[in-house]
Formats: sequence, C-alpha cells, structure tokens
Amino acid sequence: MHDKPGVDRHLWEIRPIRDLLIFGALAGLLWFLYQLPTVFLPVFIALLFAYLVSPFVGYAFRQWSVPRPLTVGILMLLLTLIFVGLGFWLIPLLIEQAQTLIQKIPVYARSLSQRYQDLLSSSFNLRDLLGRMYDDPLATLRPLFVGTGQAFGLLGQLLGITVNAALYTILIPIYFFFFAWNFESMSQTVVRLIPLAHRQHTVHVLGRMDTAVRGFVFERLLIAVVTSILYATGWALAEVPYWFLLGVATGLASLVPYLSTIGWPLAVILKYADAVTAGQSTETEWMAILLWPSVAYLVGQFIESWILTPWLQRHSTDMSAATILIVVFVGGAVGGLFGLIFAIPVAACLKILIEEFVRPRWLQWVREP
Repeated sequence: MHDKPGVDRHLWEIRPIRDLLIFGALAGLLWFLYQLPTVFLPVFIALLFAYLVSPFVGYAFRQWSVPRPLTVGILMLLLTLIFVGLGFWLIPLLIEQAQTLIQKIPVYARSLSQRYQDLLSSSFNLRDLLGRMYDDPLATLRPLFVGTGQAFGLLGQLLGITVNAALYTILIPIYFFFFAWNFESMSQTVVRLIPLAHRQHTVHVLGRMDTAVRGFVFERLLIAVVTSILYATGWALAEVPYWFLLGVATGLASLVPYLSTIGWPLAVILKYADAVTAGQSTETEWMAILLWPSVAYLVGQFIESWILTPWLQRHSTDMSAATILIVVFVGGAVGGLFGLIFAIPVAACLKILIEEFVRPRWLQWVREP
C-alpha cells in the first residue's frame, strides 16, 4: 500500500515518529503520576509488593493448585503476624531509644560546648541557646506557634500526615490483594498488546529488566535486614548508646548504596558525647570511644561487601561504583527519598534498553559506508 515513502502515511506509521510518540506518552504518564503522589503512591507500593511476591503465588498455583486468592491471603496473614510480633518486641525498644536520644541531645550539646568553650567565638551565643534548650526544650519551638495562622498550619500538617498514614494502612493491603491475585493476567494482557513482529524481542528485554529489578530489590532488602542485625549487635557489644536505633537506621540506609557509611561517625559521636556527659576521661577511654564502634561497623561492612554482595552477584545490575554514585545523586536530586531508593533499578532498566535498542542501531549506523 505504501510503496512510496511518505505518501498517504499517517505520522504514527513512520517508525521514528511513532517511537518518539510512545516515549513521550510514557514520560507524560510518569510525570502525571509523579504530580499526584497522594493518590498513586499507595497504588505504586501495592503494585511493587505484588510484583515481588508474584513468582511465589504463581509457583503455588502451578505446583500445588492452590488458588491465587488463598495464597495471597495466607501471605498477608503471615506478614501481618510477623510485623505485629516484631512490633510488640522491637518497636517499644526503638521508640524508647528515640525518645531518650531526643531528650539527651540538648544535654550532649551543652556538655560539649562546656568542654570546648575556648574554641567558641565570644560573639556567638551558642551556650546561651543550649542553656535555654536544656532548661526549657520547648522554648525554641515557641516561635513556630506565634500567631493563630501558624499554629493552625502546623496542626493541619500533622492532621494531614495522620490521615494519609491511616489511609495508606487501609488502601495498600486492599490494592495489594487484588494486584497480587491478578498480576499474572495483567502481565499477559500487557504482552498481548505488544505487536507480534516485536513481541519476542520485547518479552526478552522485559525478562532482562525483571531479573535486574527483582534481583536488586531482594538483594538490598536482604542486605538491609542482615546489616541491621550486625550493626545493632556490634554496637551493643561496644556499648554505643542507642545501639538498636542506630543499627536499624544504618541498616535501612544500606537500601541506598554507600549511604550506610553515615552510621560510622554517628556511632563514634554518640559514644563520645555520652562519655563527655558522664564525666569520663576521653583521653584514656579513646579505645572504647573510637576503636570498638569502628570495629563493629567495619565488620558489618566486610560481611556486606565480601560475603553478601558476592553471594548475590548474579542479581548485579552490572554498573561500576562511579556510575552507581552518579545515578544515586541524580535520583536523589530528581525524586528525593524514592529517587534514592529506585535510582539504580531505573538506571539498570535504561541500560538494558540502550543495549537492546539503541546500541545495535548505532553500530549499524557506524558501519554504514
């Protein structure tokens, strides 16, 4: 019908323009979803969890003929029991240490300022500020409540956060149940929408992306859990104050590559501030203050870098350390916290797309006379 290029052809029938339209539509959809996080964030979280558990749900159905809704319901029940059990056991300790740390921060700051008062500028009233914080911790917050409008604004924000948290707690399990139940049929529907001429190659590319993303997510979650236990145990043995709070926070920070490094100086600083506040001699106790918290952190890092990561190497995203750093910084600048967490799997998918679609055409263009 179209023997002559460009004659009686629609724009979407020209392949380069069609590709640009498809990528533009996808970019517009992503931008639209990004602009409405309150609506689509619980949907995204539920879809992510459904994606992660879909292999197990499918395996139970194929191997044991267990209905998908029953498998999903059992998974939800087990996860609920695990979280409730951990909540009754660990959450109180976490809250207690967090509250104690918040109360002790002014005390630590005052003790350190008194110890190093000669290093403070006489024109800088830091000690007066710290003294007011120690005597009346709410004094520094009173300016926030000057004026009825500001007070209602803060109360409105707190109310909004509470409502969103309650809404997410209800919506995410509901969305997860239906997504996990129908995930395979949803995937098959997407595959059927791919043109037959490109279906085999596209499914191959999606399979590569699935392996990279699923491997990265499971790898980071496993590393976060194991390192949280390692750091908390090590810092407890090193008698670092708030060892559990710090260990959990550092382990969760390992979801973003290299971010867990921040836990090392924090452990040393908290140990040092606690020693100064207790009136201990930091000159003779440098080993307990500096060495043992550092050893605990380095042991956790060694296990992560030389045991866990090589063991999970088959799920590697195949990117250099420099590339990962750049990708993490860009993701954080563009998407904040979620950008930091999902920057690497997104970059891995883009890398696969370039390898499968852009690179072959580029090489073909280079070889043309």
